Amino acid sequence: MTKRFCPAESGMTLIEVMVALAVFALAALSVVTVASEHLRSIAYLEQKNIAIWVANNHLSEVELMGELPGYGIKKGKVEYAGSTWYWEQNTVKTADPDFRSINIRIFNSEKSQDALADLSSYMVKK
Repeated sequence: MTKRFCPAESGMTLIEVMVALAVFALAALSVVTVASEHLRSIAYLEQKNIAIWVANNHLSEVELMGELPGYGIKKGKVEYAGSTWYWEQNTVKTADPDFRSINIRIFNSEKSQDALADLSSYMVKK
């Protein structure tokens, strides 16, 4: 027995093609969204990593001065990795007068309230 070719059963209908395109469009949109979010998070992590380096460098500079820093808040800026970074150093009195608590916060803009890095340490009188 031979099978007859029926034109109504060959190919896809317009509705089936449109549904397939809609599914593909949703999948493509999801892929683009995930990729852009990934790129944004990589840029943020790079900034955060550099800010931690800046905080560690600043703490090393304070320790290399050889004397305990004065109490209170000091602010400044530094050029590092092609960008300007703003630091805030808060030195606090501890129970022992020979110790000082130092907190260093790093910002990527002068007006920013959210620190990218926050480093705390203690210094002792030599």
